[in-house]
Amino acid sequence: MVAFCLATTMLSTVWATSADAFELFGYRFSTSGIESVSKVEATADIPDPIRYEVSLSSKDEELTEMLEAASLLIEKKEEPASGTTGLLMRARSDQKRLLAALYQKGLYGGTIDITINGTRYDRVPLDEDLSASQPVKVAIAVSPGRVFTFAQPDARSIDGATINLGQYGVSAGAPAYSQLVIDAEQAIVDDYQKRGYALAQIEQRSLEADHDTGKLDVTLRVSPGVQARLGQVSVTGNKDVSSSFIIQQAAIPVGTAYSPDAIKRAGRNLRALGVFDSVIVQTADAVLEDGSLPIEIAVKERKFRTIGAGVTVGNLDGVGLEGYWVHRNLFGNGESLRIQGGIANIGRDDVKDLDYNADIIFKKPGAIGPASTFDAKLSVDFSNPEAYQKRSVSGEVGLSYQWTDALSSRAAFKTEYARITDGTGSETNLLFSTPLELAYDKRDSKLDPTEGFYALIDSEPTINSDGSISFLKTSATLSAYQALDEAKRFVLAGKISAGSIVGASKSDIPTDRRFFTGGGGSIRGYSYQMAGPRDGSNDPTGGRSYLTGSLEARVRVTDTIGLAAFVDSGNSFNSSLPKFEDEWYTGVGAGLRYLTPIGPLRLDVAVPLKKIKDEPKFGVYLGLGQAF
Repeated sequence: MVAFCLATTMLSTVWATSADAFELFGYRFSTSGIESVSKVEATADIPDPIRYEVSLSSKDEELTEMLEAASLLIEKKEEPASGTTGLLMRARSDQKRLLAALYQKGLYGGTIDITINGTRYDRVPLDEDLSASQPVKVAIAVSPGRVFTFAQPDARSIDGATINLGQYGVSAGAPAYSQLVIDAEQAIVDDYQKRGYALAQIEQRSLEADHDTGKLDVTLRVSPGVQARLGQVSVTGNKDVSSSFIIQQAAIPVGTAYSPDAIKRAGRNLRALGVFDSVIVQTADAVLEDGSLPIEIAVKERKFRTIGAGVTVGNLDGVGLEGYWVHRNLFGNGESLRIQGGIANIGRDDVKDLDYNADIIFKKPGAIGPASTFDAKLSVDFSNPEAYQKRSVSGEVGLSYQWTDALSSRAAFKTEYARITDGTGSETNLLFSTPLELAYDKRDSKLDPTEGFYALIDSEPTINSDGSISFLKTSATLSAYQALDEAKRFVLAGKISAGSIVGASKSDIPTDRRFFTGGGGSIRGYSYQMAGPRDGSNDPTGGRSYLTGSLEARVRVTDTIGLAAFVDSGNSFNSSLPKFEDEWYTGVGAGLRYLTPIGPLRLDVAVPLKKIKDEPKFGVYLGLGQAF
């Protein structure tokens, strides 16, 4: 399936005045080539633009790469400087940036020589006209010198207590990398703050390089302040969101010993509400006489009402239309109400076989404490996948709870009245179920993870109104991510999912409650629900169990472009446990990622290795966020 979301944050197409040029994803495409729109607009706005060519040389290739990454002249070489003054300002900035880069490697005796058209930059007059010699020749020559080592460091608190810097890597004889000192300072302050010294700070810092001995003398003096308790919480910047609600959700344990984790957790809690554009949680500048430290929360509210629409276009599922309206602060305490609906399969089937769905969703955070959220949902669903036809109305109420930063759970009660028609006939059921969910999330990002893992277990006991049908549906998913380099440009991702239904035969389980595999969410390359058991008409019937696995290699080519290669495999089975001797369906493919601030825009193309009669030979999938 190919899905395009027509939202201004994701896709913007603007036709230029000439017919042979247009803009897409922030780039201008024309007969003369492709260039960044921001770059074109920025150049047009630069007064007295000075174009230049820049080179950087040093004797160490690895060091050269690091220096090039630190250089402002190189970073902005495609963007002209604003006159001679602008170019000289970049050179002066580079002098400081490159010197700091040398210090990071313990190179305190290095020299940096930056010339403009052969003249040292600090000898070029500000009023010199460089426009006639464009592109201006800028050369950066770096002589790194030797690596310095630490002399015996001297670190103490202002009351005279000695602080051992060796535990932070700053020890006599070790390479004198400047970042080690910076990290040590932060670690010292963090350690004091964890012990309740909220206002601890580095009072004095002295770094002196002895060029005769090649030693770096480090002297630090730390002012811990006094131990404090978390004090009164105040809120500023809010207009429509209740201050008492903000304080409740921040969940700062007033009266207990100061904890930096409590401050960080308060910020995360408030951002998760989705009603603020910005949240800043900080302490006051001084501890009060009673030993308490006031906490200040500054917020900026976002627009609470939003209307959105989207369209999906696919080679497998035709055209789909979606729309929604949401209010994120219905009664002043972060309650949200969302009304959404959609139509799918336009152009693929007759009008009577289109898919329709509509939902009303209400959520109330802080229902029984700051870590809880109550939700209620009313849904109408008219769907027509290959396996069955469904006409249903359902209602669900649930309560979720965030036990820790990683661990969360949800319990709900659901009622559904549905008529299901499949190859065996039609059946109407009134079903009652209790969906249960437990999740553990240690990913560094939900939309574009590079490290960590995610585990989900869900279970749904179900019974019909007369008690003639009852079963337990359970599934589990584990996904893991590992960056292969320090910059996290190469990432290996894996996912395995399995599920089982016990307590009823396959024929007694409503078709829509069975497990299906195939499609963008499980085995790419196959149509939705098509990679599994079939009846005599070659229609999918689903199964009582399933097992799927995915492996994906991802690489970030530039800051905005990424590539991926993947393989998905699995099947659904008639038995309540997977049977490895049954046939397996495998899809392989590659993808393109356009990286945005809200997550990657994903385009995947996959082909099935096991062909299915009358099914497409490939699948195309477009979505926001990684496939898993």
